[in-house]
Amino acid sequence: MDVRLSIPAFGVILLLIDGGCSMSIGKLNDTADELQDDRILALENTIKRLESQIKVEDHRKEPVMFYARIHRSKFTLQTLSTLVFDTVILNIGDHYDKYDGVFVAPRKGIYLFSWTVSINSGSYAVTELVVEGQSISHTGSDDTNGGIHSASMTTLSRLIKGEHAFIRTTTYGSTHAFYSTGRFPHSSFLGMLVYEEK
Repeated sequence: MDVRLSIPAFGVILLLIDGGCSMSIGKLNDTADELQDDRILALENTIKRLESQIKVEDHRKEPVMFYARIHRSKFTLQTLSTLVFDTVILNIGDHYDKYDGVFVAPRKGIYLFSWTVSINSGSYAVTELVVEGQSISHTGSDDTNGGIHSASMTTLSRLIKGEHAFIRTTTYGSTHAFYSTGRFPHSSFLGMLVYEEK
C-alpha cells in the first residue's frame, strides 16, 4: 500500500492512498461537525418533547378541591331538590358550579365528599350525595327538642372524568327545611380528589 502525505500551499493535508484515493482532513472535520450539529439538534428536540410532557404531567397533578356554603338563612326544598351551596370559599380547578350546585370530575379517581346541613326548631332535612343519578350516602336531622341541629356525612366515591356529583333532598317526608347563618352552623359542601386513577 502506497501512502503519501501531501501538504499543498493551502495548508490542507491530503492523504494519498494507493496513488489515487485521497480525502481531505478538512472535509472529515466538516462531516464530524455536521454529525455533532445533528446530535445537538436531536437532543434539543428530545428536551423540548420531555418539557412538554412534564407540563402535561404537572397539569394533571394540580389539586382538585372545593368548599362552599349556603348563604341564605332559612329556606325549604321539596323532595329530590338539589342544594345549591352558593358561597364558594375555595374552588381549586373551578370544577364546582355555585349556580347549580354540581361538581364535575375533571379526572378519574377516588373523591372525598363531605357535607353538613343545619335545621331550625321543629323541622327536618334529609339529604344525599348523588353521583350520576345514584345515591351514594345520606344524612339528616329531625328536630324534636327545639333549637338548631346539624347532620354531617363524609364519604368516598369513584368518579370518572365528566361525572357529576351533588347534594339533594331525599324522598323522606315532603318539605325539607334548612338553616344557615353566620352566627350558627352553616350548611356546607366540600369535595376533593384524593387518589387519581389511570
